[in-house]
Amino acid sequence: MNFYKQKQKWKYVLFLVAIIISALSIYLIDDLDKELEKSINSLSQSIETLKQNEVTLKNEESSNIKNFAKAYQTLNNMTLDDEGDYSWAIDLIQQNKTIPVIRVDDECYDILDWKNIEIPKDIDEDYDKKDQYIRAELETMKKVGDSILIDIWGVKQKLYYKNSAILDQTKKMHGFTLEKQQLADKILKKMRWYPYYQLSFIFLFAILSYFIFNAAKRSEQNQVWAGMAKETAHQIGTPLSSLMAWLELLKQNPENESMTVEMDKDLKRLETITERFSKIGSKPKLNDENITEIIENSVSYMEKRFSKNIQFIQNISIESRKVKLNRVLLIWVIENICKNAADAMKGDGKITINCTENDDKIQMYISDTGTGIDKSIIKSIFMPGITSKNRGWGLGLSLSKRIIEDYHKGKLFVQNSNEEDGTTFCISLPKS
Repeated sequence: MNFYKQKQKWKYVLFLVAIIISALSIYLIDDLDKELEKSINSLSQSIETLKQNEVTLKNEESSNIKNFAKAYQTLNNMTLDDEGDYSWAIDLIQQNKTIPVIRVDDECYDILDWKNIEIPKDIDEDYDKKDQYIRAELETMKKVGDSILIDIWGVKQKLYYKNSAILDQTKKMHGFTLEKQQLADKILKKMRWYPYYQLSFIFLFAILSYFIFNAAKRSEQNQVWAGMAKETAHQIGTPLSSLMAWLELLKQNPENESMTVEMDKDLKRLETITERFSKIGSKPKLNDENITEIIENSVSYMEKRFSKNIQFIQNISIESRKVKLNRVLLIWVIENICKNAADAMKGDGKITINCTENDDKIQMYISDTGTGIDKSIIKSIFMPGITSKNRGWGLGLSLSKRIIEDYHKGKLFVQNSNEEDGTTFCISLPKS
C-alpha cells in the first residue's frame, strides 16, 4: 500500500480514533458523574433528615425547658398547707437530664443553682474556680438564648439555658454534612466541565502539533525540491556546454547547416529546461512582465509542437499588462497544464485560455475538452506522485502549484472537472 496516496484516508482514520477516545472519555466521566450525583442525593436525604431531627429536637427542648421552669416555679411556691398532686412537677424536673440550666437573681448577680453542667474534675473541689466556670457558662447562655422569667414568692428570678449536648452534636453533624454536600456539588460541577477542558487542550495541542510538523515537513520538502532542482540543473548544464561547443564546430561546415539548425533548437530547449530547474532551486527573481505576451508566446510555441488536431483559443480581457512574475517559471506552468490537457484529450480537442482581472488579482482559466479528472484523485491531484495517466511521475502539477503559490504568492486550483465539460484549471496571480 502506498502510504502517501492513502494519507487523506489515514487522516480520517486518526480523526475517527480521536472522536472515539473523546466519546469514551466523556462517557466514563458522565458515568462517574452519575455515581457522584447518586451519592450527593443520598447525602441530601441525610441532610434533610438531620435538619428535621434538629428542628424537632430544638422544639422539644424549648417546650421541655418552659415546662421545667413552670414546674420549678410551682414547687418553690408551695406551702405546707397546699394540697394536691404535684408529682408532675417533680417528674418534669427529674426528666431534664440533658438541658444545662442556671438560675440567677433578677440582676444576674447571684447564681442560685444549676443543673446538667459538667464540672471538670480538677476544679470540682475548688469553690472559686468552680464559681468562675459556672459564670463563664452563664455568659455563654446569655449569648445563645433568652432567659425565662420565674417568680418565687414575689421575687423575680431568671432561668438561663442552652442546647443539650445531643442537640449540639446534631447541629454539628448537620453543618458537617452540609459542608460535604457543598464540596461534592463543587466537585461534580468541575467534573462535568472536565471532559470539555480536556478535549479543548487535546484539540489545541493537536492543532499546534499539526502546524509545527506541517511546517517542518514543508521546510524539508522545500530543501529536497531545491536540492534536486539544483543538482538536475548542474547535471544537465555540464553536457549541455559540451554539446554547444560541438555545435559551433559543426556550424563551420556549410554542409551541416540543415542539421545544425534543428540541433540548435533542441539545445535551446535544453537551455530552457536547465534554466527552469535552476530557478526553482533557489528563490526566483520576480519582474514586471507583460502577461498577455507570455500567454501568446506560450500558445505559439505549443501550437507548433502539439497535435494539429488540438485547437488553441485565447480570450484575454485585461488592462493590466505588467504583472510581477518570473517569465520562465510561469511559461513552465502553462505548458505543464496544457500538456496534461492534451494528454486528457488524446491529441484531439480544444484548449481555451481565458484571462480576466479584478481589483487586486489576475485570473487565468485553462480549459480542455477532455474526459475530466477521476473523482478519486481530484482532491489530491497536486500531490507529488499522484497522476491520472498510465505513465509519468506525477510531478508536473505539484511543481506548478509550488511555483504559483510559494514563489508568486498566488493560487492554483481545479475550477471544475467532469466528463461532459472537461477540466478547468485556474491560476490566480496578485497584481503588481
